[in-house]
Amino acid sequence: MFNLKMAIITGICLGSALISYAAFRHGKSKSADDYFVAGSSLGYFVLIFSLLASFLSAFAMLGISGLGYRMGFGALFVLTVNLVPLGFLWYFLHRKTFLLGRAQKWMSMGAPFGQRYGKTMRTIIPIVVLVASIPYLVAQIQGIGIMIEGMSDGEIPYQAGLFFAPAFIALYLILGGMKGAAWVNTVQGVFFTVMVFILFFAVMNEHGGFGATMDRIAANHPEMFQIKATGGKLWSYPMIFGFSAAMCLGSVCFPQPYMHAYSSNSAKGFKVMIFVFGAICVVVISMTTMIGIAGKLFDPNLANADKIYGLTAEATLPDWGAALAVAGAFTAATTTVIGVVFGNAANIANDLYKQIKPQATAKQLVGLGRICIGGIMAVCIAIAWIPNIPIAELAVIAFGIMTVTIFPLWGAYYWKRATRFGAIAATMVGVGMNLTFIIRGAMSETGVKKMLLAPQESLLNLNGFLVSFIVAGVVFFGVSLATSLGETEKKSLKLFFHSSLD
Repeated sequence: MFNLKMAIITGICLGSALISYAAFRHGKSKSADDYFVAGSSLGYFVLIFSLLASFLSAFAMLGISGLGYRMGFGALFVLTVNLVPLGFLWYFLHRKTFLLGRAQKWMSMGAPFGQRYGKTMRTIIPIVVLVASIPYLVAQIQGIGIMIEGMSDGEIPYQAGLFFAPAFIALYLILGGMKGAAWVNTVQGVFFTVMVFILFFAVMNEHGGFGATMDRIAANHPEMFQIKATGGKLWSYPMIFGFSAAMCLGSVCFPQPYMHAYSSNSAKGFKVMIFVFGAICVVVISMTTMIGIAGKLFDPNLANADKIYGLTAEATLPDWGAALAVAGAFTAATTTVIGVVFGNAANIANDLYKQIKPQATAKQLVGLGRICIGGIMAVCIAIAWIPNIPIAELAVIAFGIMTVTIFPLWGAYYWKRATRFGAIAATMVGVGMNLTFIIRGAMSETGVKKMLLAPQESLLNLNGFLVSFIVAGVVFFGVSLATSLGETEKKSLKLFFHSSLD
């Protein structure tokens, strides 16, 4: 039987594969630089929507609308608190990533850490990034499985749906590299941004406009307007700060900002990308949160809150419109997988393999990157097979693990006294504590989600992420001040603190 939604999704995937291949073939060279960082040739329009698409994922569409459905305006407050300063924070921390990346021809996340702190830190970073990326990728693939099952009206079960998009995503990246991924993300980013606007106004119009919709929610579900929600979901100050720190600081440390900074063709393009990205994020995520909040009027007792985005689309739009709206969420998930998987593949090829085999050719590095893409996808599908944690919380777990690397990143660019011992110790201790909390939560009645996100009496009413973040910072500054700079750090100061960078 013909299924309009699946036909639209399949058409988008095939079209994206062609765009990816054509974009890469259009390049003047087929070197490792062209494959991993698009030969530093991308303009600001492509950069903006490529970066937007690589972050606004199933987390932003399904996860955030589900979070709004479950936690009301408290979720909107917490999200906007960390999104408003995001563009300024990114510019402050990654301005030197752009400037030095172009001059030194960096192609991976580990490159700046390695040049500032030495080979050990360059080896640790890609491993940490891969560990942190897994839950984030699982969230996207989990969302894709949910959408495929819903769009096929149950004809394609969740587990079978897990394979649908990853197969196409691997094809995009294997064919097109960073340049192909950027163009696919740009086209799909524009598409899903437009669809969020359409669905938002359709949902609000269903009940007489935004004001009337909010009045009906206030009358029927007053708990949605409480920052301190009922049912144990308490937005305490430690929880707000921990949640925000994980998302805001963690997103700065993910692979996408590095890879897009390296790929920009101009300083103007880099600046426009960073600041416009932050502004669009605030608007889009606010809309998806309010779509979830308004979803209470469509089904107040939905068992799986991550399905509210699709439910509101089906309730407010004609069949073809609902298909396009859900396709927008689908493309948001696929574009994020593209960005994160490709960033990890670049790290493994350039930070790990190239250290083992310095004479590796461009062809070997590109080949290894393609193998890594397939391997990472396979691991994430296996983990997503049985969904246990909501999409929004999975994404925050990933961001939280990466947050502890903010100290070595800041120290590399702005603190001459930072040492390799401080950077290594802070990263290992912070990530180790996060993983310990994950294991502890999984083995107890507390659960991973509560252990990491909810205040714990055993942690002075802080959550696991916040404790790991604070301890990592103390370790970074303490160890750096207690140890002396080695030859690598001393040599790096001339580059990282050169007067031209000011």
